[in-house]
Amino acid sequence: MATIDDKTIIDTIIANDGYYPEDPRVFMIVEYTNFYGNTAWGVTWPEDRNKYKYLVESEYVQNPKVIWKAPNNL
Repeated sequence: MATIDDKTIIDTIIANDGYYPEDPRVFMIVEYTNFYGNTAWGVTWPEDRNKYKYLVESEYVQNPKVIWKAPNNL
């Protein structure tokens, strides 16, 4: 799992159907407000699909919502 704070990267991944140059396909992207009140994105890959730490609200992850998810057949 990775945290990304650059919306340009997230937009590129979504526009490319889950791919970023030279990286494997993303499984899911979650947008949330971080501890500092800034928007951040949690990115998971297929091997992380059962690790939904970005969907569990905490002091570090506030108001999480899935903004992109690969099709079920991934």
